[in-house]
Amino acid sequence: MAAETAAERAVRCAMGELPSGGTLHVALSGGRDSVVLLHLAVLARNRLAPRLRPALTALHVDHGLQPAAADFVGFCRALCRQWAIPLSVVPVTVDTTDGIEAGARRARYAAFAERLGRDDVLWLAHHRGDQAETVLLRLMRGAGVTGLSGMPRARALGGGRLVRPLLGLEAAAVAEHADRHGLAWQEDPSNRDDRFDRNHIRHRVMPALSERWMAEACLAQSADQLGEADELLDELAGLDLARLGQAPGRLPLAGIVALSRPRQRLLIRGCLRRLALPLPSRPRLESLLEQCAEARRDSRIHLDWSGAEARVWRGELFLQPPVAPLPTGWQCDWQGEPGIATPAGRLDWRLVREDGAAVVVSLGPRLGGERLQRGGRHRRVKQLLQEASIPPWRRERVAIARRGSEVVALLGEGMALAADGWRLMDCRE
Repeated sequence: MAAETAAERAVRCAMGELPSGGTLHVALSGGRDSVVLLHLAVLARNRLAPRLRPALTALHVDHGLQPAAADFVGFCRALCRQWAIPLSVVPVTVDTTDGIEAGARRARYAAFAERLGRDDVLWLAHHRGDQAETVLLRLMRGAGVTGLSGMPRARALGGGRLVRPLLGLEAAAVAEHADRHGLAWQEDPSNRDDRFDRNHIRHRVMPALSERWMAEACLAQSADQLGEADELLDELAGLDLARLGQAPGRLPLAGIVALSRPRQRLLIRGCLRRLALPLPSRPRLESLLEQCAEARRDSRIHLDWSGAEARVWRGELFLQPPVAPLPTGWQCDWQGEPGIATPAGRLDWRLVREDGAAVVVSLGPRLGGERLQRGGRHRRVKQLLQEASIPPWRRERVAIARRGSEVVALLGEGMALAADGWRLMDCRE
């Protein structure tokens, strides 16, 4: 029996880490590296006893950005038929606002995340050469410690995990496996276009660096060391967060401004990562911290960036996804059942009448001036929301349940109130 290669060993170890009961998805672009990874997965799986073999599928994301896209789909279908592997082809629409490369990557990972359930794992074929390119790309974009630590070997994605089993292998080891097994693959014409940043680094910068240094190995080693430093910094951010109450989405301003500016930046970035929210640019973050430093107890601050926002209210900093008011004019009928979908989100509450009669109400946004009868008194809805310490932007997303002109319930994030004669039952898991 031939000695186990480094690539085979890496994939065997990664397969041994798979949780039981989930599905192993291998991202298959049709290029050499992804074909090699799928082949290695098939070999490793076949060496296991039948009862231990994980469910295995291939996943191809069709970006539809070039005429050759159909050829890639056809190749992947034929290959998976030959190897008896189920294939899912997922077409995506790419938003190229901030460039084709960034848009394609965002659409691809969104498609991956949608398909990963609990205990599912997605394998990507990135190797050490890809890691070196990533470090150079991020260096040229002014990245900090987190960015320069490169791609992690594993991280959470969707409901499952993303793993890069080949990340520690040099590119030559991947090419050698393809040659030794006579594997066929598709060449992506766009990979030769050095107008794209990664291609420019791959075809021009890396060869020049490699003439003098072991560039691939050295850059990957630096990424590993920076990754360790990033973990330590994240631990420090976690300690500061623990002192400030353990809620990454809601921080006391006084506690933030008591920290040094570098630790303030570290804390905010650490909180955003814990919330799985995108990070702001350095100037945007500095603007936020300057406003926090100057804020009074009654100050209100709102600063946003792509995919997230920060708000200050009553001496606290809220970090969250963007919040928009409910659309005006929306309305839907409700019979009180839980799980109804509304512009305010899914309402997992059951509304019942205390006299046992059927519930027939309408749901809609606040219009202003509403009152809710509580304890025999008609209370202004605005006052009830203030007393419940609901932040102003969340008050705008409170849904009102009405029977005719009578307000019978208020439903929103952080609150649920029913009028006299009505009751709300919490059906959240």
